[in-house]
Amino acid sequence: MIEVSNYDYFDYDYAQYWKRRKYEDAAEKLILKKIFQRKKGDWFIDIGGSYGRLTETYYKNYSHPIILDYSLKTLQKNYSILKKQYPNIELIAANAYHMPFKEDSFDGGLMVRVLHHILEPGVYYKELRRIMHNGSTYVQEFANKRNLKASLRAITHLNFKYFSNKPYQQPTAKNFEGTKQGEEAIFLTYDPNHVKQLLTSQKFEIINKYGCSYLRSASLKKILGDEKMINTEKVLQKLLKTTNIPPSVIYETKLSGDYTQKNPQTLQEILVCPKCNGNLKFKENSAHCPVCNLEFKKEANVWDFRID
Repeated sequence: MIEVSNYDYFDYDYAQYWKRRKYEDAAEKLILKKIFQRKKGDWFIDIGGSYGRLTETYYKNYSHPIILDYSLKTLQKNYSILKKQYPNIELIAANAYHMPFKEDSFDGGLMVRVLHHILEPGVYYKELRRIMHNGSTYVQEFANKRNLKASLRAITHLNFKYFSNKPYQQPTAKNFEGTKQGEEAIFLTYDPNHVKQLLTSQKFEIINKYGCSYLRSASLKKILGDEKMINTEKVLQKLLKTTNIPPSVIYETKLSGDYTQKNPQTLQEILVCPKCNGNLKFKENSAHCPVCNLEFKKEANVWDFRID
């Protein structure tokens, strides 16, 4: 079993985290809106989408958007708020390594602020390729190991091993975010070339590379304020787009190959057992896999397809 980050352990409120990060939020949305304004499609998946922070960036361009997250409590807590603002949204609790969808289901997808919690990205990308159809758009954000600040720190400390291609486990405090009591958090930063290799190995072609959050600094926030930082960010995103300077990098990708249109109209048409990928037998608020003999429940309007 691959360890996962479970934000339900300590009732972690991810929305509160973002209330203090107006600049970072705006920086990411600038790029995502630019990407998705050029896209149109039916089924879309926001992997690790939590309380729906980024829904505004893609909702108008895809008719059937889904937020998938491992935190059932977060999805249930925010269900009513999201459905009021985005009536077509669906919320599903599931493991990103075992997603409950048929092959070739999605026209678009993204993962933002999540890859640092993915212990086995190769396994994840294999599963991602299974559920995305050829020609689909996938957007991947990740914590950039090669950012300027981290690279200078490594050189100063003569830590030249830091510059290997391998993901770097960030030092974290105990009981950090989605961990069991007394354990270290999974918090990995990635070399952009390593992420590129992982994506291309599963036939995701890199279309564009974007740098993000160039000015991420508590000191700069106090000096400049959010508005000046956001305006400066707009300029830096254009001038330094393809560099590895910022702490966050975003890849816009396209899954290679020809696609045969399927056009499923309902959620049940694309749902399968997350363990065996077999068909499910549905009742009003439950789904049964006859092969695995597993029962999945819909509680407080959210499907729970999490498996160990």
